[in-house]
Amino acid sequence: MIFNFSFKFMRIGFVGLGRMGFNMVERLLDHKIEVVAYNRSQDKVKAIAKKGAKAATDLADLVGQLPGRKIVWLMLPAGLVTDQTIKKLLPLLRRGDIIIDGANDFYGNAERHSKLCASRGIYFFDCGVSGGIWGLKNGYTLMIGGPKAQFKFIEPLCLALAPKNGYGYFGLAGAGHFVKSVHNIVEYIYLQGLAEGVELLQNFKQPINLAKATQVWGPASVIRSWLLDLAHIALKRPDFKKINPKIDSVTIDELRQTVKAVKSYAPAFEIATKIRRDKTNKFILGKRTIAAVRREFGGHSVSKK
Repeated sequence: MIFNFSFKFMRIGFVGLGRMGFNMVERLLDHKIEVVAYNRSQDKVKAIAKKGAKAATDLADLVGQLPGRKIVWLMLPAGLVTDQTIKKLLPLLRRGDIIIDGANDFYGNAERHSKLCASRGIYFFDCGVSGGIWGLKNGYTLMIGGPKAQFKFIEPLCLALAPKNGYGYFGLAGAGHFVKSVHNIVEYIYLQGLAEGVELLQNFKQPINLAKATQVWGPASVIRSWLLDLAHIALKRPDFKKINPKIDSVTIDELRQTVKAVKSYAPAFEIATKIRRDKTNKFILGKRTIAAVRREFGGHSVSKK
């Protein structure tokens, strides 16, 4: 089957307008890609419509507004919600259409979704997305898996969403979510290192200015990073000491499943996960630092004392 596909005019469907999804749609619109948007909460649909998106009241309405070959991007929580949405979408689509799943999911689920879509003649891509609440400004890192021959049809979306050199095709379905899971494992370890550093600084016999230390480390040291910059910002905030050290990480089980599935050894990651689930009064400053930095990059909620 041959498709006539122009990059000069592109309209896609987008389902899920959460913290990342809303800004992703806005970035696509800024790059002159038309978007038909749907979200269970219509308030967010109305808000993104004011920025130029076309509003959809349900999945059928969304698909009905897409011309020719249809591309639908899902930005929903991994698990039941994504499963149900894919199953509802499939009868509405035609052979040759494309579904892109941006959920933060275990790679085995992407392989399962790909087989389900293939049974209907639908192409499926899994796309790990990183960028948090800063993605609208900085762009989103995209890690993609799916049928290689079809990748060129979604690449304009990658060019619009990602910064230069910020996206990559990694292989068949599952590869995108796998690379994103490893990215998250590295994130856990980085944050754990920063948290341990702050704890150690605090325990010196002389008072150390934590914000100053993280500032000095930033410009040219071997540990400079965006996470270090965000730790500096978090430590300077007036409410830092009021942040509860409880860390609401929902991806721990999925990431452990990833490590187990490839029979790998990730000892630093295991320590990081134990700290996140620890409810004792040990490592309070470190856990507070992790929670605070997660708020900075992802808008994750924190509770206050």
